[in-house]
Amino acid sequence: METDLDQLKDHDGSDLYSFLPDDLKPVRPRRRRYCFYVIVGSLVLQGILIAFLIYKVVTLECALSNLSSQSSRLGGEQGGDDLHTLLHNNSQETRTLRGHLWALQSQVKDLCGDEGQLVRLRSDLKLLNSSTNNLQDKLTTISLKPGLIGPRGPPGAPGKGEKGEPGPKGPNGMKGDPGIPGQDGPPGLPGLPGLDGPKGDPGFFGPVGPPGPPGFPGLEGKPGLPGPPGPKGQKGEPEFNVRLVPGPTLGRVEVRMNGIWGTVCNNNFDGVDGSVICKMLGYNRASTTYSVGPGAGRIWMDDLRCSVRDTDIFNCPQAVLGVNNCTHSQDAAVQCV
Repeated sequence: METDLDQLKDHDGSDLYSFLPDDLKPVRPRRRRYCFYVIVGSLVLQGILIAFLIYKVVTLECALSNLSSQSSRLGGEQGGDDLHTLLHNNSQETRTLRGHLWALQSQVKDLCGDEGQLVRLRSDLKLLNSSTNNLQDKLTTISLKPGLIGPRGPPGAPGKGEKGEPGPKGPNGMKGDPGIPGQDGPPGLPGLPGLDGPKGDPGFFGPVGPPGPPGFPGLEGKPGLPGPPGPKGQKGEPEFNVRLVPGPTLGRVEVRMNGIWGTVCNNNFDGVDGSVICKMLGYNRASTTYSVGPGAGRIWMDDLRCSVRDTDIFNCPQAVLGVNNCTHSQDAAVQCV
């Protein structure tokens, strides 16, 4: 809550300060709200006094009622004297409180009345603003009018000029006396070699040197003509990649991969798979498939799923070669017929 003095400061002072130069701006006075605090304190104190007066009046009425009842009972002069004394005391307290209240009202009027300190501060602020306006007008007039020419200042320090151009070349001087001979210099570089001498007589033959390194191979020659056909060879034995151990028609199935023999796991191994193996060995079909005792080496095949059209177990659907989840106790065996 701002008082009239604060609003007047904000309204008048801000416009005036904005027009002044930076070097001549006065210091803004601090806002003092002591008048507002005094008014609030006086109002609080006045309320307390009024409440106290109301309390006294109520107490007085209660006392009067009690005294009237006692006087009616007693009916003597003693009750009238007590009532008179109580009324006198309450009247004195009421006058004292009323005097304090009037003194407080006069202080508030001195601070915030028509001729109080607030009015005087407002008039002083108006005088300060008018003085500031006059000072601003004078500063404007001074800044627009040129002043008189001042006295001549002292001479400045000598300046350092730039380097001048070189002058013309002077005449040659007279020849001087010969100097003292210098010391001997170091020896010079050796001269160029002389011309070759005449060719001498041929010498004797030397010993034979060691043989040189072999030369690079020559280009590939053209293929020769085909030779005559040779005689017909004898019929050889077929080499199988499948065998039965101990065989020849019954036993554990073993297959060869990269020259290494291994076994076949009996997972999903049935008569169709056995028949494909028997046909690879030259038999008609498999009569029985079973599991046999543990073999040796690697387990090459697992999960064989051959069909009746297959002729080679290496072409049958199966797991990856060499990957399995079996042991040699699950090696597959077959009997061919």
